[in-house]
Amino acid sequence: MSVKSDQLSHHLRELSGIVERLRAVLERFDTASVRLASKVDEGANLVTALDNLDGRVRRSEVTEAIEEFEAVRHQVRLAMFDLAKEQGSSLSDVARALGISRQLASRQAAQSEGPAPR
Repeated sequence: MSVKSDQLSHHLRELSGIVERLRAVLERFDTASVRLASKVDEGANLVTALDNLDGRVRRSEVTEAIEEFEAVRHQVRLAMFDLAKEQGSSLSDVARALGISRQLASRQAAQSEGPAPR
């Protein structure tokens, strides 16, 4: 395996762990939301119901988990462009395989190469 394929494998495994964390956060959020809906349906005061929820999920926890997922997913995509380039694939081929526009593929490929010199 090449360094580029090792990097992609590493990022994909990292993404898998992040997906598990995101899934757990979203499941807790969903459970709390359903409980809240039930309390509201029963006529409970919203603030009181929110305060009394067991295992409530704070908005910041959901936001952080989503941001972490997006950051690692972006790293995976950049590693894909690096490996595809090393393997001789065109940007159009990679864009088509990922289901993204050629323009987005071009921007991400440029990012995978690092910042442009000033």
